[in-house]
Amino acid sequence: CLVKVGLSQEDARTTADNLIFANLRGVDSHGVIRLKIYADRLRAGGIDCRARLGVVSQGAADALVDANNNMGQVAGVFGMKVALERAVESGFGIVAVRNSNHFGAAAYYAMMALEKGMIGFAATNSGPSMAPSGGRQARLGNNPLAIAVPAGKQLPIVLDMATGAVAWGKIFMAQQEKKKIPLSWALDETGAPTDDPDKAAHKGLIQPTGGHKGYGLSLIVDILTGVLSGSAFSTHLKSLYKDLQRPSGCAHLFAALRIDRFMPTSEFVSRVDEIIDLMWKCPPAPSVERIYVPGEIEQEIHHERLAQGIPINPILKEELAALAKELEVHAPF
Repeated sequence: CLVKVGLSQEDARTTADNLIFANLRGVDSHGVIRLKIYADRLRAGGIDCRARLGVVSQGAADALVDANNNMGQVAGVFGMKVALERAVESGFGIVAVRNSNHFGAAAYYAMMALEKGMIGFAATNSGPSMAPSGGRQARLGNNPLAIAVPAGKQLPIVLDMATGAVAWGKIFMAQQEKKKIPLSWALDETGAPTDDPDKAAHKGLIQPTGGHKGYGLSLIVDILTGVLSGSAFSTHLKSLYKDLQRPSGCAHLFAALRIDRFMPTSEFVSRVDEIIDLMWKCPPAPSVERIYVPGEIEQEIHHERLAQGIPINPILKEELAALAKELEVHAPF
């Protein structure tokens, strides 16, 4: 489908890999549910998949990249690779990317550092969908961040979190499945909590996670991405689902840290194994079966779905089948 709407084989594979990565980890809000909107934006001209990415400025440990409105996934992989190259040379690499688009699951980029034995970081801003604490108009996106930390004998720790209580994709999934949502997820257009996904999606708002703390985190992510890179921020950003013909102006930040500049990597990962074990051995509360560390549930779902397949709800299945028909692509179901 992505090739049919203009992407090169390489860029289409990168984008598809990012979507399937999310589905395999159980993060269905960032998986193939996003395919149609990507295709729609590409066909409307809101994303320029033929644009060339360029390094605007660079130093020994840093770089500023202009995506020139290309795919977010393409810009994300490019930016993280540059950050890793800088970290190899300098011990730490940090890269800002401007004029980009929705880049999917943030963990995808942070985990690229694990292959190099480094700690990885990725963050992005997004179109406004969340009000400041106490407000009732959107001023910030549900701006996510991800940090990936290698371990030794255990699986890596991977924190991938939005600064809002939930991703829009989960609300869209609840709409498709005709299910109510928790009252802590969203506000309706009056600023009141709602359990109706239709009211949330129609002029509603995401609630910040942890109230003022999520608001503060979202604001800082917007500053470190949009403000710092010279890209769009706050209400200057365009929503992924609106004004499809206009660039969204997203910005990202990627970083990589060489562990061996602080201690031998083997010692570090052994210490990470120890802290993981300490988390696991914490006595659980009466209603809790076991303690997890960040990324552990996703890894378990990944193994399960690799073996059993990725479930797709009937409405999404119909949407994908219709898109495949429009683009004259064989639907694999």
